Formats: sequence, C-alpha cells, structure tokens
Amino acid sequence: MRIKDKLRNALDIHYSTPEGLTYQIVGKEIKITGFHQKSHITEIPAYIDELPVGIISGLQSIPFTGEIIIPDTVHTICMNALNMTKGITKIVLPDSIRVIECCAFNFSEALEEIVFPEGMDFLETDEAVTEGCPKLKKVYLPSTMLRVPTGFLSDCEQLEEIIIPDAVTEISDCAFMYDSGLKKVHLPASLKIIKEMAFCDCKSLEEIVLPNGVEIIEKGAFSGCENLKMINFPNTLKRIEKNAFRDCAELVRPDISSTCEVHEKAFV
Repeated sequence: MRIKDKLRNALDIHYSTPEGLTYQIVGKEIKITGFHQKSHITEIPAYIDELPVGIISGLQSIPFTGEIIIPDTVHTICMNALNMTKGITKIVLPDSIRVIECCAFNFSEALEEIVFPEGMDFLETDEAVTEGCPKLKKVYLPSTMLRVPTGFLSDCEQLEEIIIPDAVTEISDCAFMYDSGLKKVHLPASLKIIKEMAFCDCKSLEEIVLPNGVEIIEKGAFSGCENLKMINFPNTLKRIEKNAFRDCAELVRPDISSTCEVHEKAFV
C-alpha cells in the first residue's frame, strides 16, 4: 500500500469513485463504505483502482432498482449493508460470500427474491438477515447450510413456502416469526431442535411434518399458529416446552411418547 493510502486509512479518510461510491483500502482489497446522495450507481464493481472489492458496508437505502448481483470478489456483507432499500427486487449472492452480518438486507420494501450462495453454513450469522421484507416470495438456501439463524426470515408476510436444506440441525429463535403467509415448511431429517418462537404467528400454516430425529421444541415455537391443524410427534422427541403450541385452537393433539417431557402449559 502506498504511504498516502496508509495515512488516509489511519485518519479514516475515504476515497470516492466517479459514480459516487465511497471506499477504503483495507490491506490488499477494497471495502465499500457508503455512497453520495447524488450518486449515479448502477452496479457494485468487482474492482476499484485494480484492487478487488471484498467487503460491502454502508449502502443503506441506496437507490438501486431491479436485480442486484454482488460481484464474486466479495466475501463479507456487513451489518445493515443493504437494508432499507426501496427499489431492489432481487439479490444474487456469489459463492465467494462467507459472512453475512446482522440485518444485512432488512426492511427492503421491494425485495421479492434472494439467492444465497453454496458454501455458506450460516454458523457465523447470529441475527436476522432478511427481516421485514413485505414482498419477499422466493428464497433459495444453500445445501451447505447447517443452521437457520435467529430472526432469519421473520416478518416476511408474502413468503409462502420454505425448504430447509438437508444438513440443517437447528432452527433458531424467531427464524420465521410473523410470516403470516407461510403455508408450507419442508423440514430435513437432520433437524434436532426448533428454538423459541421459531414459527410464532405463522397464521397460514396448517400442517407440519416433523422428521424422525427432532428432539426439542422450545418455548412458543408454534404459538399463534391459529390454523395449524395437524402435526406429528416422532418417537425421538424428548421435550416440548411451555407455550410451544399456545393459541393453536385448531390443532388436534396427536399421541406423544411417554418418554417425552411435556410442559403442563405446552398446549395452552
């Protein structure tokens, strides 16, 4: 790195592209940090000043419209990087992506489709990634996914179907909470635990097939699923916690193995 570049980064001084993106040089790559309000940005470049763009940050409410393709040089999308957008309808993420931080795409009001890349396991993703996207209908999850993060696709009211990849063992807290249009959920044989409020208030959900191997259903996991009528409880189930099926008035309670610990208020 040139001496003046090191000095500018030390002083937190940012460069700008002619299109209006701001950025820093971090080591041997570029970190996009924002944009000017009067910018004319039509794409995210793969290279700036002959260095690869590796990190994306600071593009909240950016005036993109239509489909945005993240270049295959990018490995990290930072917290809130592309949230609160009004015109982005589809996000395609490259296989180079390894880290997507909290709230990266939240509250993007026009977003209808997102394609997550193969190679991601989501073990480093702790919080909501695509929360509160009211038009989101299609989500493509990678076969390499090992867990569904907290609040992952919560409050996406037009999402009707989700296929959880085969290697997932855990659906984390509030993962699909308030997805009022969710009708079909395909759960993998690898699944072990459904955590607190994972499917809370999924009011269109009528049936759930729990695979043999599920061991724990935590507090409020299916609470408020007012149209849930059918669910099976596999013999592998060890614990059903308080309020797991609260306010599920239509649910016909099936037989539960005597080896399963059921909270006295699990179905209240």
